[in-house]
Amino acid sequence: MRYITAFMALTLVLLSLLPGCGFRLAGSGDSAHLQNVFVQGGSANHELVHFVRKSLGPGRTDGVEADHADIHLDILSEETAREVLSLDASGKAREYDLMLNVVFEVRGTNSDDALSRQKVRIHRVLVFDKHDVLGSGEEEQQLLHEMRREAAQRIVQRVRAISPD
Repeated sequence: MRYITAFMALTLVLLSLLPGCGFRLAGSGDSAHLQNVFVQGGSANHELVHFVRKSLGPGRTDGVEADHADIHLDILSEETAREVLSLDASGKAREYDLMLNVVFEVRGTNSDDALSRQKVRIHRVLVFDKHDVLGSGEEEQQLLHEMRREAAQRIVQRVRAISPD
């Protein structure tokens, strides 16, 4: 019983010291200047736009109209491509390099460019199984889905890094 009490006391002391050393949970940075963000880019149901809105956090993009937004995030283009990396013994593609390129820009309320055209590039290797063509197709779609999620997180990190001044 004595050890449990001492352990709990030590744990409380250590937890109280964490904020003092600058430790913060991921995503808990000071982004108060990102209260109203208008995100646009192609269709409103587009997967990348959805991930960006989700990554910004609740309440920052919900119902924000372009006229009332503090920051405008425009996703200008999204391109996917794949290149053959290696061939098997019969000359068929064995591995592909999947690429996702996203171009975006961020503008402030006065139409000034907070971030002029920025590019996010993400690569993944896809191993193609000629015996499971359907499975390989599903794996490619899943990789693209994950790549879009990562691109959204990288875009939001860059937007959060913008100084509010």
